[in-house]
Amino acid sequence: MTLSLGELAKLAETGDVDTVVVADTDMQGRLYGKRLSAAHFLKSGKDGVPTCSVVLGWGQDHSLDPGYGFTGWDSGYPDFISVPEMDTLRLCDWQPRTAIVLADARSPDADAVEVSPRAILKRQLEKCSAMDLEPFSVSELEFFLLRETPDSLHDKGFTNILPRHHTMHPETVIRTSEDEDYTQRLRNALEKSGVGVEMVKAEYSPGQVEINLAYGRCIEAADAHVLVKTAAKEIALQTELVASFMAKIDHALGGSSCHIHMSMRNASGASAFDDGKGGMSKTMRSFLAGIVLHARDFFLLFAPTTNSYKRMIPNTFAPARIGWGLDNRTVAFRVVGRGLGKRIENRLPGADVNPYLAYAAMLAAGLSGVEAELELDGAPQDGNAYLTDDGAAIPGSLDEATEIFATSEIVAETLGPMVQSHYSNFGRNTSAALQNLVTDAERRVLLMDI
Repeated sequence: MTLSLGELAKLAETGDVDTVVVADTDMQGRLYGKRLSAAHFLKSGKDGVPTCSVVLGWGQDHSLDPGYGFTGWDSGYPDFISVPEMDTLRLCDWQPRTAIVLADARSPDADAVEVSPRAILKRQLEKCSAMDLEPFSVSELEFFLLRETPDSLHDKGFTNILPRHHTMHPETVIRTSEDEDYTQRLRNALEKSGVGVEMVKAEYSPGQVEINLAYGRCIEAADAHVLVKTAAKEIALQTELVASFMAKIDHALGGSSCHIHMSMRNASGASAFDDGKGGMSKTMRSFLAGIVLHARDFFLLFAPTTNSYKRMIPNTFAPARIGWGLDNRTVAFRVVGRGLGKRIENRLPGADVNPYLAYAAMLAAGLSGVEAELELDGAPQDGNAYLTDDGAAIPGSLDEATEIFATSEIVAETLGPMVQSHYSNFGRNTSAALQNLVTDAERRVLLMDI
């Protein structure tokens, strides 16, 4: 459940809470932060916790990457302040006697750190508010449960990885029953921590799980997303399993997606996307037109790792081109629902996405369409979109997506030059870190044949 400071103080006094985690997300969407004693948090930690700026400048493997203006050796890796946002203070039910609060990254002068993922999303939400619009979102997260531990993965060289199950049982109750020892614990822990869970189901591949969260305001939905990933991973470790949110864990298995649903309300609280008859309003058509037009510009924020692009295979429920359709799961942007539930489902992101950045990208692209009063080109795609050449091709690699992002006028205009430069550098460093590595697949194919 969420907590007030007074409620936390009472729990600390009785010993029911002795630890408070102050956390925010890095560029990869992982929670970083510090564990404080409850007494210290109540005394001074609630006002902010010094944090080394390296957390917004490291690579996928926590490498100290060069090229950032915000942080680095040249600037001495200075601190910023992680300022708790008290509306997010809650019990961390999956850890004993622990509470957690999400924080905003701020400079010593109390300005928002411009390149912080949460700050990037908040700026887009401010723009929505200025246009008398309020977005609502939710993430559909898929992940794999592995019959591994961190030690076993390391000792095996991260090869011959064992999913929890050997056979496919997608959508079946028997498979969810087999996993209920884990998923029930995850659901209950999240609910008791104030994160609403709608359902859990068995996904297509052996050991693959999907969890759907409660729909909510955009910032709350992004917060819930990162808390779910943290809880899923920590509870898995507690039960001698590993939970993986890689977009493509193995070429022989299905990818793990993160479909993002987004609706919009107007100043009166009514749907800004529904035309009153179940169809698309002018606002929705322009918003969707902006997303379709600029999806390639922001693609880096939908697919942020080299592995992201290995999920984008035709006939696997991952989009191959950028188009839209009505209740069509072969397109990139699926339009569904009625009334307040009238929404766009973005099927591009994988489970490796940072929700703050992906939500911000959707809003930046969509709001630009509303401002320009864009119209959708053509009719919705019907049938199998994998068999058509309609719509632009998605970027084929992280390198391609990064260079599009780095030179995009709409990215500079909507996210700002500093964010554009920072995340372009992130994309380039991420790609460079892996491009010279010799993989087990190369050894398997070439070692004895060349």
